[in-house]
Amino acid sequence: MKVYKPAVLVTCIAAISPIFCRAQVSIVRAQQAAQPVQTTTIVDKNTGQPVSMEEYTRLTKDDQFAYHLVPDYNEYGQPSKYIMRPSTPEEQKTHRFRDRDPARQPRTGQIITPFVMTGLDGKTYNSTDLVGKVVILSFWISLDKSVWNDKQGTDFADAIRPYQSKNGLVSLGVLNSDQAKGTVDLKTLPFVPVPNAYGFHNKYHITTTPTIVVIDKTGKVAANLQGAGEFEKLKQVLSAITQ
Repeated sequence: MKVYKPAVLVTCIAAISPIFCRAQVSIVRAQQAAQPVQTTTIVDKNTGQPVSMEEYTRLTKDDQFAYHLVPDYNEYGQPSKYIMRPSTPEEQKTHRFRDRDPARQPRTGQIITPFVMTGLDGKTYNSTDLVGKVVILSFWISLDKSVWNDKQGTDFADAIRPYQSKNGLVSLGVLNSDQAKGTVDLKTLPFVPVPNAYGFHNKYHITTTPTIVVIDKTGKVAANLQGAGEFEKLKQVLSAITQ
């Protein structure tokens, strides 16, 4: 099986598909900072077999949009491999690819797909180590004041405050982008921010912000709440699972 280091993979694909390269450069850099450099491979979705870079180059020689590489995210929210599939006619026409599938979001009753996140507090949050605690993963665009809604933050804080002292509830704010200038006061937030977590948004197929995933003490998803009007429902869920 031939494998390629992430940086080499992006460099090679840049010559073939600049759009793909731009989408992946920041992810690769984040991976290098978050964990030791790992090797990455391309796998054919139809056959399950590895695809060499030479073969990928040949397949896309005449049409660089003939195939699409879908990142397969690991517990760090970084690509561990790329699944190659034929592009749809619409994708070939528009050159736009939508990899997030709402049907693959965390579902109630399922064990949460493992994650290892690093917060702005410098701590590492491993889903395996968090079993026994209630965990809230809330997915947001950014803390930049141009997109952050203070009222949502206040309503969210009010919803979880009665339960924060019970069994060490852990609340993580998974941000689609890095921390920007002019952000809100971090001390006022109802969660520990996890910045530059675009990969986790992709890993969990998040299509709406905010999306609030509540995980019970056994590691199972207790609720997947979407939209700013779900804070009353959040109170009900927390009341039920923290008793």
